[in-house]
Amino acid sequence: MTDLSVLALAFGVIPLAAIFLYSFRAGIAIHREAAWGALAGVIAFLALSHAMAFVLVGKGQLVFVFGEAATTFFLFMGLGIGAVLGWFIFEGPLIPTEPSRIVWAAAAFVALHSLGDGLILGRDFVGALVPTVRIDGLTVSATVIHRLAEGAIILVPAFAASWKPRSSFLVLLAAAVSVPAAYVPGFLFQTLPLADAAVTSIATSTFLAAIEASFGLLLLVRGFLPIAMIDRGSRWLVWMALGFVGMTLVHFFVE
Repeated sequence: MTDLSVLALAFGVIPLAAIFLYSFRAGIAIHREAAWGALAGVIAFLALSHAMAFVLVGKGQLVFVFGEAATTFFLFMGLGIGAVLGWFIFEGPLIPTEPSRIVWAAAAFVALHSLGDGLILGRDFVGALVPTVRIDGLTVSATVIHRLAEGAIILVPAFAASWKPRSSFLVLLAAAVSVPAAYVPGFLFQTLPLADAAVTSIATSTFLAAIEASFGLLLLVRGFLPIAMIDRGSRWLVWMALGFVGMTLVHFFVE
């Protein structure tokens, strides 16, 4: 039987391997439309398709417990928090330079997404004699691509901001929040009644997905698209579509 600690640790550290992209830093700078456009497509999928779909599915489950009005207000608060967080990072006084704002916003987005993935991973090990996680070559390969792409979301802006590898590596650690998050569902089911634990787990995941969706939208339109579109032409649009479709295919194999 696959151990949760092994999977959680592997899932958490894979994005750190994206540091190898520093070897291709010059090429990424030259092909800015391709790099930023493709990552914009990845963000568009993760935030607007994946996260929002999760929110809508979770809403359908939570309505039976809290009712339509309370559930809608709850998720609206999540969307609002994501928007406020995005505004604070991009327009607030805390981060003075524009390239670094994109780096920190990207790190926050990856952290939010990793939290959600960690919760889902941990939930697969709760209440079952045999975990429901698939372990095969195709699933593992798709997961590695998925997590390396999330690391690239942080690193490509770090290249533009002229960050050194050590600083970039430390920011990549934001993706490792999936490791402690994977243990949260088990903790909930050990400390709360079964029904309460299930509702709390679903509500937490759905609320985080709502934050991720609105925050990712701002990261996309305020951070990545302006740089992808800075050169004349429309090749960035092709690369964005490729990034979106590619990440969709990856999720076909991991979910």
